[in-house]
Amino acid sequence: MKTKLLILFLLAASIAQSQNLLQNPGFEQFTGNIPNFWIVTYGSSQNEVTNKNEGLSSLKGFPESPMPSFTPNFWISQDFTLSDVETYTLKFDYYIPGTISTNNISRIGFELELDNSADAFFFPNYPTITPVFGAWKTVEFDFKIHAFRAPATSAVIKLTLQIGSDAGFTGTNALFDNVIIAKKATLGALDFEKQTNPISYISKDEVKLNSDFKNSSYVIYSLNGTVMKKAKNNSSEIIGISELSKGIYLLKLSDFGTSIKFIKE
Repeated sequence: MKTKLLILFLLAASIAQSQNLLQNPGFEQFTGNIPNFWIVTYGSSQNEVTNKNEGLSSLKGFPESPMPSFTPNFWISQDFTLSDVETYTLKFDYYIPGTISTNNISRIGFELELDNSADAFFFPNYPTITPVFGAWKTVEFDFKIHAFRAPATSAVIKLTLQIGSDAGFTGTNALFDNVIIAKKATLGALDFEKQTNPISYISKDEVKLNSDFKNSSYVIYSLNGTVMKKAKNNSSEIIGISELSKGIYLLKLSDFGTSIKFIKE
């Protein structure tokens, strides 16, 4: 009997998801056109279900100006709490449709700021992001609390994602997706969650791969590191496992960054 997407892969994904300090990081839940757990300060937002990098939706932001002479902006924010003096990483994906001549987005950026400066020493230096049009791009930024100010042992930080256009332009837009804030040491596990599961199904006789991975080289290891089976440039979606004993194994694919645990029944 075929067993759908085995257990240990999904368990790893759920653990990884819990490490993100932000809620609704992929903009999957909306109340109207406002993403749940986020606050829109400037401009307006929309649930985008056609153009997204992962999941079922992304966030489309529209910079707006209260007056024609003012610069249009879109700001969206969420608070999170840091309780360790460790390096954290912010990662997010953005997409700007069209070109600078058809969609005047001149600025993509972000800010991280303390809600209460009495809680910690926090002085991040932000990179300059040159907007790229017509493709999903990833921004990555490392930061840390330098020290907490006694008696505080934690600090609330506000993340603000920003889109801007030049004065006089209306109707511009850009999209955000996959916003992650996590300890840098755990980021590999979070990236693992975002990748497509390469396994379509597993039975007692075979592992079937999704078509994107049918040409991958593979190695199957036992949990003690023994190579049980391998193939170079596999040209099939099927990996036979009928000869393996019942138990837990690791599958390493050349086109996938993380080994996948699976159960042979």
